[in-house]
Amino acid sequence: MKERDADITTESDALAERINRLRDMHPSDIAAEIESLALDEIREVFRGLSDDTTADVITELPQDLQTELMENMRLERVTEIIPEMYSDDAADALSDVSPERLHDIMEQLPVEEVEEISDLMEYPEDSAGGIMQKEVHAISQDLTLAEAREAIRRDEDQEDVSAIYVYVTDDSGRLEGVLRLRDLLFRDLRLKARHVMITEVRSVSVTADQEEIANLFQKYNYSSLPVVDDSGILVGRVTSDDVLDVVQEEATEDMQRMVGISGEESVFTSWPQSVRNRLPWLCVNLCTGFCIAWVVSLFEPAIEQYAILAFFLPIVGLVGGNAGNQTLTIVVRSLALGEIEGREWRQLLVKELFTGAVNGLSIGAIAGFVSWLWIDKPVLGAVVFLAMMLNMIAAAIAGVMVPISLRAIKVDPALASSIMVTTATDIVGFFLFLSFATIAISAFSL
Repeated sequence: MKERDADITTESDALAERINRLRDMHPSDIAAEIESLALDEIREVFRGLSDDTTADVITELPQDLQTELMENMRLERVTEIIPEMYSDDAADALSDVSPERLHDIMEQLPVEEVEEISDLMEYPEDSAGGIMQKEVHAISQDLTLAEAREAIRRDEDQEDVSAIYVYVTDDSGRLEGVLRLRDLLFRDLRLKARHVMITEVRSVSVTADQEEIANLFQKYNYSSLPVVDDSGILVGRVTSDDVLDVVQEEATEDMQRMVGISGEESVFTSWPQSVRNRLPWLCVNLCTGFCIAWVVSLFEPAIEQYAILAFFLPIVGLVGGNAGNQTLTIVVRSLALGEIEGREWRQLLVKELFTGAVNGLSIGAIAGFVSWLWIDKPVLGAVVFLAMMLNMIAAAIAGVMVPISLRAIKVDPALASSIMVTTATDIVGFFLFLSFATIAISAFSL
């Protein structure tokens, strides 16, 4: 009994020591340290942290873990933590919570919090409304600068150390301009906001796609952008930290979708969900593999007569597939950044054709020369050269046309493009190589 009590005391001391150490760390560092712990251990850590620190840490955790915490933490603690979050972070944390649990949480929250979170949850996750914050510095255009300063001081919901602009609205809440904080500090305080504000303000629609918004931030280096509804009424703002998350998500999604994963998988995704995400595209890949095998089977007599041809098939497929994916990566990323509009893809196709032709000549010449030395048959070297050169050109065409075609039919260009490009280069490369080899066998007794 004494030994068990001693073990409990030791565990308690270790927990207290960990919590004391974590209190002095940045929320993102705390999240990185605890995200691999068991759920009960994380809850124990949170019991030793303040509500505002816990709120900051939760927003840094993976989405799946946030949902688990919202589902399993004490209801009273959850309703103390949620008001400490920005509205967009709170909406994200509660987005995947079960309806029953969400109802219980909402019942315990202040009315204003419920309204803000409910509004954000109505927008698509990948829209401006889905990533914006409801908290904004907004004043009436009829206020003097002195009145504006006082209004901002009184409004606790508008506290934000990262804000450098104050948005100016009319009586209906429509966005009319933006006021710089330095104007509030250094201009004549008797002036009205309408006389000092900048009237040319870029805003984004609440329905704008998050990728489009990310492109604006990258192009113009904004720190934040106001979000307006269809009537021009200010409803929130998108900040640079939100956009950084979007950029990371979009890049991850593109990389995953290019190889047939859903775009939402992480190391914390359960294995059954990972199977559901990956298996469909692996089945598609299997079907394309049978297509490639069928093409090879068409040349069975040539392979039986000259079995060494089979040694060169992996070389042709490997180099062609890699070349196609090099082009594909450039095109998919350019499409994501909005660098290819209208018919600009034609210029890109011409450029990639020249690139493919030059690379094909170089790689084909090297491969053909090595094949000649290896097998000691010049005709075989010529066959390898021609097949490699033409397959590199085909790879360039596939790398451009596959994502462009997918975009034309309103399908995400990153969606398993890699599988399609690799299949195309394998089929074309094998067909060319075995066709040339068959001709060479007939004509030159290869």
